[in-house]
Amino acid sequence: MGVSRILVPLIAITYIICDLVITSLSYGFYNATWSFNLTRIKEYALLQDGYSWMDSPFDFAGMALLRATLVGFGLVCFGNKCVLNWNVGVISMNFVSWSYCLVKILALSERTECHTYPGLYISIGWNMLSNLFLTVFWCLYLHTKTTPTWLRVCHKYLRNIVTIGNKSQSEPLIEEEDIEEAADLEEKLTTLSHVIKIVVYCKHHINWFCGGFFFLTIYSTARIFIPYITGTVLANIVKGGSKDAAYDSLVNSVILMACLTMLATSFSGLRGGTFLYATSLIHKRMRNDLFRSLTKQEIGFFDEAETGAISSRLTSDCEKMSSLISTNLNVFMRNSVMLCGAMAFMFAMSWRLALVTLIVVPLLGFISKIFGTYYDILGERTQLTIADANKKADEVLSTMRTIRSFAAEKGEADKFEEYLGKTLDVRKKESLAYMAYTWLNEFCDNAILVTVLFYGGHLVISNRMTSDQLLKFLLYQIQLGENMLQISWVFSGLMQSVGASRKVFEYILREPKIKYDGTLTPDIKGKIEFKNVQLSYPTRPNQVVLKNVSFTVHPGETVALVGPSGAGKSSIVSLLERFYTAQSGEILIDDIKIEDIQHKWLHNRVSLVAQNPILYSGTVRDNILYACEWATTDDMLKASKMANCHDFIMAKDNNYDAMCGEKGCMWSGGQIQRISISRSMTRDPKILLLDESTSALDGESEAIVQEALEKSSDGRTTIIIAHRLSTIEKADRILVFDNGEIVQSGTHSSLMEDEGMYRNLVNRQLKATVGDNSPPQKKSKARKIRNASVDSKSSVGVTGTSLNVGSLM
Repeated sequence: MGVSRILVPLIAITYIICDLVITSLSYGFYNATWSFNLTRIKEYALLQDGYSWMDSPFDFAGMALLRATLVGFGLVCFGNKCVLNWNVGVISMNFVSWSYCLVKILALSERTECHTYPGLYISIGWNMLSNLFLTVFWCLYLHTKTTPTWLRVCHKYLRNIVTIGNKSQSEPLIEEEDIEEAADLEEKLTTLSHVIKIVVYCKHHINWFCGGFFFLTIYSTARIFIPYITGTVLANIVKGGSKDAAYDSLVNSVILMACLTMLATSFSGLRGGTFLYATSLIHKRMRNDLFRSLTKQEIGFFDEAETGAISSRLTSDCEKMSSLISTNLNVFMRNSVMLCGAMAFMFAMSWRLALVTLIVVPLLGFISKIFGTYYDILGERTQLTIADANKKADEVLSTMRTIRSFAAEKGEADKFEEYLGKTLDVRKKESLAYMAYTWLNEFCDNAILVTVLFYGGHLVISNRMTSDQLLKFLLYQIQLGENMLQISWVFSGLMQSVGASRKVFEYILREPKIKYDGTLTPDIKGKIEFKNVQLSYPTRPNQVVLKNVSFTVHPGETVALVGPSGAGKSSIVSLLERFYTAQSGEILIDDIKIEDIQHKWLHNRVSLVAQNPILYSGTVRDNILYACEWATTDDMLKASKMANCHDFIMAKDNNYDAMCGEKGCMWSGGQIQRISISRSMTRDPKILLLDESTSALDGESEAIVQEALEKSSDGRTTIIIAHRLSTIEKADRILVFDNGEIVQSGTHSSLMEDEGMYRNLVNRQLKATVGDNSPPQKKSKARKIRNASVDSKSSVGVTGTSLNVGSLM
């Protein structure tokens, strides 16, 4: 940025000086020779000979002054905001000036006395070059990510001078919103940046594109000669003459055209197939890069982003991008080669008519710029509406049981139709834009054709061109119009792909906020230590979930976490799994910072059994050995027996090769839970995290899973978040959480002796499950049992009882 602050104004000042000096010096060459006459500069500058549009250079001086004023006042004084507002106007002015120069050359060619003035060609050539430079410089400056500080200061200072009577003298020069706006500009990728990134994908498969370009060049070269041969045939027919000579010329021309057509047809197929395969390669790479980037993101990213929208980026956005890249590249190169060849023939036949054709090129470029920018906006909106519709469809199809239970099918279908309607509205605007764009392009094409026909007739009548040449030129003009139309559509298509690419590249280029770059691979024993850990979730940055939490779990110890819902228990598990990172404090495993341990090494030694585990589509074997490439069949069987799932798996026809279905739909809840325990045990972890692993199960399934968990946790450091009091009271230690803090710590017996939260939670649950469920005649007895349990300050009366202690969590 320090370089641009100096370089940009330096280039602007140098450009202004060169523009004014060269334009002025060109006046000294307004004579029949290359001798320089200083007095001519004064004469033309003061209009001493009067003004004549045909030969006076005064209009070039006016253009130079306009450019100098624009660059000096617009860029230096007002900065990027002015560039953004004046972008269309500046480019329009440059296009008009370019066309004006071509028209003036044609006008000069009609006057032989001015035709020999070197100064006229210097003025015209420099004017065209200067306009081209100004367009490039303006657009590049527009792509500068932030306005240099001194330009923003200048801008603010000038505005303060204008409104000095209405503002306080103590008002700061630059307001906070100016700085925030500059920061937003710095983060936003420009259209040019997106185009470059899209094209860069082609370099990975450059061999296929080179092959396609080779076939394309032969195809286009063969097509270039067809208008010339057609014109020759028609000219011979019209001229008449000897019948035999006419037939010989006709046969030779037709044979040559047939050969060229066969050659073009053959290589057209090779070109199409090559580019189509290249499209598939780009699509594969693009989706792969996006998917790999998504899998590297932190869990907080998925808390904010919606799955349906992400899926839409992976499917429709990538498909549209890759298709447009290959198609547009193919169309652009093919038509560019044919356009260059056609222009070469046209200039050879009549440079005057060729210049007439080029007059409208800036106008076509300007139209493509306007519509391309509009298509960029519409393309982005279209992909957003498609993503919203896909998100809704994904949400509905994944929750059909709930929707069916509420008979909400029609309502959800109507909502989906509303999303499709939003997409249709954007498509309607695209259709209207397409219609207007086609009208303008067709009008320009036909206008050029009519102008060429009129001016060409004039040249033929004035004996500066033959009728044969005019006929061939018209055929090339028709082909050229088609080529230019196709190239203009390439720009619009590229803008559509830019619109589709914005979110895709945002995801691909996004750096995860949690870096999984640890390198240590220690022999983990199982010690866990939290030191003054504070945590806020990315979706709720102002809400502190854990407040300076500190505790230590020794190797082989079982610690239970209890407390009200939202107290911070599951956040402990999330931090140990590195789903999130703490804002402050340290988390140590065996006295090593958790972020310094290698990612895969850590998760092979720390396993989680969640409340609602997911089984992936595939076999039971695939799920149990998931991400354990090193594990053997014996490891799988050992883990399955430990998790009490070996028997019901073997009862299936295909045993461990039985399919699980999507999200494990082929198995019951208890079976899924035990298979997930087996998956965790396959790693033989040193630390086991049980996050409400039995809360969603019925009593029978829970008893079996509970037995499997007790087997699995034997000899391991275990952290339990559970509903069952029978599980909690067996823990070596219980940590009671409330409002993100540890308020109690101890064994079940010691905590029951204190008047604290843990005892209140137990009593409240015992009252709800024993007292309320007892018959009236037994309530007094139940109350005595409950009081005896509390008064004895022990676990008598609850041990071994299956109680759903919901308030403990």
